[in-house]
Amino acid sequence: MINLILLRRSDKQNPRDFEDIRLHIAERADDINVHIFDAKAQLWPLAPEVSRHPSITVSPMPLRNYKSPRGPVFQGFEFPKSDQYSRLAKIGIRVADWQGIEPDTKLDPDRWGPYVVVKPDLGRKGAGIQIKRTTRVKYKPPNLFPDQHPGRKAPMLAQRFIYTGPWACCYRVVTLFGKALLSWHCEIDHSFRPLKSRFEFKELGGISIVSNKRSSTYQLAFEEDVIAFAEAAHAAFPDQALLGHDVVRDHDTGDLFMLECNPRGDTWLFSSYIGKKIQKENGIDFCAQFGGLSLAADILIEETRRRAR
Repeated sequence: MINLILLRRSDKQNPRDFEDIRLHIAERADDINVHIFDAKAQLWPLAPEVSRHPSITVSPMPLRNYKSPRGPVFQGFEFPKSDQYSRLAKIGIRVADWQGIEPDTKLDPDRWGPYVVVKPDLGRKGAGIQIKRTTRVKYKPPNLFPDQHPGRKAPMLAQRFIYTGPWACCYRVVTLFGKALLSWHCEIDHSFRPLKSRFEFKELGGISIVSNKRSSTYQLAFEEDVIAFAEAAHAAFPDQALLGHDVVRDHDTGDLFMLECNPRGDTWLFSSYIGKKIQKENGIDFCAQFGGLSLAADILIEETRRRAR
């Protein structure tokens, strides 16, 4: 018998999802015993016999108190964007040029273009992301940022601007152990002013470069090159089971770039609050796209048999 220990968080995933996965696995793999616990638990009532059989632990989110009885643990971890970019570049995944903003930073417009993206090394939901004229990018001490700004907690980065079209758009591909569970395309609400060419910022105001706003529109995406790009990127994070890859396509060249992989793991979009909201408001079903929970069960069966120790 092989043990698969699934750790979920009821505030990030519907517990029913994991029960459904357990049922799928029971129907297809009588050699795997699935245990499900809350990732935030203080005590772990694992039977002593669990430690006598090969095991694997999978948690989309980071763990604090858990100690594995046996076998490898795959859990979420919040890597800074700079660490993500270095890992991705090392395995040949294309990321836009970037560098940390330090006290002596001076960016050359001949290299970077007239405008660059300034973003926090640690941040979520587009917080702290701005487009700035390249010659005006300067270091700012953390204590001078507003209280809730992510720049108070981590360095700021400058990154080459990728033009995705008149209205900012991106893809999100969620992968489990390197296989796509779902894929969407997100585009900013057309009530925002369009960016008609790559560097038209000086002529127009009211332009946003962040695509995932509350009023954005979402649709299921099936572009094979985007999905393959995201699946390949998962190899940069071998110890994280669940990733949510944010991918953009350059409007003029068609090249794909990885913005980040969200390795912290709060991207279980089948039943998370934001996932349910997106599905309801846009009339889409993430589970129906590729098989959802059934596909997750198949992936976990394969990985449990391969990785349990």
